[in-house]
Amino acid sequence: MRRLFLPALLLLSPAASAQDYSWLVPGGGQFALGQKARGTAYAASTLSLFGWGLYAQGRKGSGEVNAPFVYAQQAYVLSIYESYRDARPGKDSAPISDLVRAPFSFEQLKSPWVIGSAAAGAGLNLALTRADKQRRGFASMGRMRYLGDSFNKEWGSAAYSAYWIPISIGAGVSEESLFRGMLQPEIERKWGDDAGLYTASGVFGLAHLDRPGSAESWAQVGFASAAGLFLGWRCRKKGNKLAEPIAAHAWFDIAAGLTLFFADPKENPLGAQVRYAF
Repeated sequence: MRRLFLPALLLLSPAASAQDYSWLVPGGGQFALGQKARGTAYAASTLSLFGWGLYAQGRKGSGEVNAPFVYAQQAYVLSIYESYRDARPGKDSAPISDLVRAPFSFEQLKSPWVIGSAAAGAGLNLALTRADKQRRGFASMGRMRYLGDSFNKEWGSAAYSAYWIPISIGAGVSEESLFRGMLQPEIERKWGDDAGLYTASGVFGLAHLDRPGSAESWAQVGFASAAGLFLGWRCRKKGNKLAEPIAAHAWFDIAAGLTLFFADPKENPLGAQVRYAF
């Protein structure tokens, strides 16, 4: 599974707007800019999702990803990005709502770079599962348990999709906003274009490291760094606009996660617990 970055990473980023550290509070940057309605919306949504995550934490099984906590983290990062952008004229001015809708816009759906990203997500993960001779496909699945709820095969696939697709869209929007919308341009401004592209891509890769002692985890870092180079390059090619990188990132994740679930349910990236019927 792709590991999501930690909010603490923002403390290391020169992109973090830290005049009064208001950005440390969800919606704080908006309040500092006098945008009270937006600040309230971000604070309420982030805290509500965090509360849901606390409830889910007491119900989740070992190894399961707490999706509501991930949603809360993504909302928090978007609040930081929007206040950062609004405080710096000249950045991508697209409303956050447009960025969230970007993966489903016709312009992005017909982009060969977005289509290719989705194909890569499905193809790479299908190849990995096919290489495992011990795997058992979706046809053998009996039940799925996730965050304390138990589902049969049909409802399990629906529940998995209902959690995974929003995570993937949120990852595309929040991670691209952070790494390509904040970190890369800040480093480019201070140390040049190449430094911005390579540093942001490397930090993006390291943000996916979950087991420092694992060779597989470091391979994941290498792959994520290469993906970061691609996304950073496309962002630059599009005039530092985030819509295409967001769409490419989101569709890679959606395709990768759904492919893993249906090809080898036990290896699903949410860590949902699967039992086989036979």
